[in-house]
Amino acid sequence: MRKWMLTWNLQSLLSGLYLHAIFLLGSVCVVYSDCTPEQRVAIMNCSKHERHTRNYDYMEGGDVRIRQLFSGTQWFLTIDDSGNITGTQDPTNCYSILEIRTVSEGPTLAIKAVKSQYYICMNKGGNLQAKKTYNKNCDFKEGFLENHYNAYSSAKWTAKEMFIALNQRGRPMKGKRTRKASVASHFIPMKCWEEERRVE
Repeated sequence: MRKWMLTWNLQSLLSGLYLHAIFLLGSVCVVYSDCTPEQRVAIMNCSKHERHTRNYDYMEGGDVRIRQLFSGTQWFLTIDDSGNITGTQDPTNCYSILEIRTVSEGPTLAIKAVKSQYYICMNKGGNLQAKKTYNKNCDFKEGFLENHYNAYSSAKWTAKEMFIALNQRGRPMKGKRTRKASVASHFIPMKCWEEERRVE
């Protein structure tokens, strides 16, 4: 009798686990359905925090990194197909995969969403904007902070430092209201293993 009960419970457990696995697999497929194979690989491999990488190639068009920018307020920076800049807490969101390219010494960078192909730019008033065509408003200085986060300030508008920042709701903040010391301006570039292997 005891043997029969143990076998029945084991079968029920395995059946439940099987159904749970099928459900999870289906959920992942739905999430990734809009992503290209390259973006799926990037999402699956974006897991390592980048720490103070200073070995840059400052030539025009040099040093391209594929990253997710995770803010100190716990949001991944995204730019969607409509050019909306916002934050998501979904690490599998295709719009959070960014191309960070060094455009000049400093380091000065241009940040572009891989899926939507929009650049992050900042106007004179400190408003974040998305542009399909690169211009000097899209240049940002990358600063390395003591807490191992990075900060990205406008390279063009320098009278007052204005940073890319996401507030507690994941909304972009106006540059004039941002400060270097604020966690809203702090980001960890999540590094992708596949790219790291290609570079090495």
